[in-house]
Amino acid sequence: MKKKSNHMMMTCMLTAVIILSGCGSKPVTNSGDTKPEPNPPSSNASSPSAPSAEKKETYEIEVAYVDPELTQVKTKKAEITFSDNDEKYTQALDVLQHSDDPNYISLWSDIGLESLEYQDGKLTLNIHIPDEARLGSGGELLFLDVLQQTLFQFEEVQSIQLLVDGKETESLMGHVELENPIVREKE
Repeated sequence: MKKKSNHMMMTCMLTAVIILSGCGSKPVTNSGDTKPEPNPPSSNASSPSAPSAEKKETYEIEVAYVDPELTQVKTKKAEITFSDNDEKYTQALDVLQHSDDPNYISLWSDIGLESLEYQDGKLTLNIHIPDEARLGSGGELLFLDVLQQTLFQFEEVQSIQLLVDGKETESLMGHVELENPIVREKE
C-alpha cells in the first residue's frame, strides 16, 4: 500500500512539474506561431502627435439658469474644456444641466441628451424629456430661453434644431409652439 501511495505521489509531482514548466513566462522566439513583441515607440517618436491629439481649449461661458421662484433667467459664468466643437457644446449643455447653487436652478437637470451634431451653423440636439421634467407654459418658455442664451453665445451657432426622441415636434411640453429650427435673432 505504501509503494502504491509513493508511486501516486511521484506521478502527481511529475505531472505538476510538467504542467508548471509549460506555464509562466517563456522567452519569445521567432519560431512557430509566436511573434515577438514589437519594440515600444521611443518617447521622441510619440511626442509630436500626443499634444495635438490631446490639445484642449478652455473657454469661459455664460450659463443660463432660472431663479428659485422660476420667474426669470439668471446667468452664471462657468469654464468648459474641450478639443472640438461637439465637445464644446456637450460641455456647455452639461454645465446647463447642473447647478450646486440653490439660487441658480437648472431646468435641464432631468433632460437626457441622446445625441448632438453641429454642421454648417446648425446645432441639432436629440433629447429625451421624462415626464417629471415637463413644465407648464411659463416653465417651457424659460426652458427654451436658457437653452438659447447658453448656446447662441457661440457665434458659429446660427440655429438649434431640437428633436425629441429622434423626432421633430411642434412643442416640447405641449404649451409653446417650437420653431424648427430655432434661429438666432438678428442683432
